[in-house]
Amino acid sequence: MNKTLRTILAGLLAVLTLGLAGCGAGAGSDADKPLVILADATPHGEILEQTEKLGLLGDTKIEIKSIVGDIDANQLVQSGDVDANYFQHVPYLDTWKSQKGVDDLTAVAKGHIEPLGLYSKKVKDLKQVPNGATIAIPADPSNLVRALFLLQQAELLTLDVKPTDANVDYSQITTKNITNNPKKIEFIQIDRPQLAATLDDAKVDLSVINGNYALEAGLKPKTDSLALESATDNPYTNVLVVNSSKKDDPRVQKLAEALQSPEIQDWIDSNFEGSVLPAGK
Repeated sequence: MNKTLRTILAGLLAVLTLGLAGCGAGAGSDADKPLVILADATPHGEILEQTEKLGLLGDTKIEIKSIVGDIDANQLVQSGDVDANYFQHVPYLDTWKSQKGVDDLTAVAKGHIEPLGLYSKKVKDLKQVPNGATIAIPADPSNLVRALFLLQQAELLTLDVKPTDANVDYSQITTKNITNNPKKIEFIQIDRPQLAATLDDAKVDLSVINGNYALEAGLKPKTDSLALESATDNPYTNVLVVNSSKKDDPRVQKLAEALQSPEIQDWIDSNFEGSVLPAGK
C-alpha cells in the first residue's frame, strides 16, 4: 500500500471514528431535554412550577402538560409518550397496575396530600344529615374506599376495616364493608371530576370531593368542608410516578428531591392554608 493511500484511509478512519463517537455521545442521552410531566393543573401543576421558580431544579428543565378529559396518564408514562405524571396517590396507582396487569410504574417522590372533604349546600352541620340522605362519592375503587373512610371518620357509618389496618387491600373495599349505617345513607357513585357539580343536584344531599377538584370549583377545603381527611397516617399522599426504567434518570431524581424539599413543603403550607397539606410535615 503506498503512502498516499495509507494517508487517505487514515483520514477516513478518523472521520468515521469521530462520527461514531458523536453518535454515541448523543444516543440515549436525555440530560439536556426537558422532563415532560402530565399533571392536574391544580395544585400539582402549580407545585411543579414552583420548583422552577424557587430555583430548585438546577439545570434540569421540565415541561408540564395538563391532564384533560379521559387521558390515561399512567398509560402514557408506561408507553414512554411522557416521562412522568403527578396526579395520583399510591392506592390509586396500585389499583391501576392491578387492573392493567402491569408493574413497570414506580412512585419516586411523595409530594403532598389533598385532603378529601365532605361538602354540602343543603346541610350545614354533620348533626343535620337527614335520615335517608344521598351522598355522592367517587366512582373509582381507591377513592371510593377513601370516601367511606372519611364518612367513618365523620361517624356517619362504620366499616369492618380501618385505613391503618396492616395490609389493607383498598381495591377490595366497597359499600358492602359497611357494618353500621344508622342514618340509612344511600350512595351514588360519580366520576371524580363531576363531583363538585353534584352540590347543585336536588337529588344529592352531600358530596365527597377530592381536594384538587374542590379547589378548582372554588371551594376551600379547610373552611368549607363538613369533614376533612386527617393528614395523620394518611396513605393518600400524591406521588411523582415514572416508568421504572427512568427512576435513576438524574432529571427525575432532581425533581423528586425538589418536591420533597423544605422550600416546597413550606410553600405548600403557606400558599394553600391547609387545603393542601405537605407530605413531609
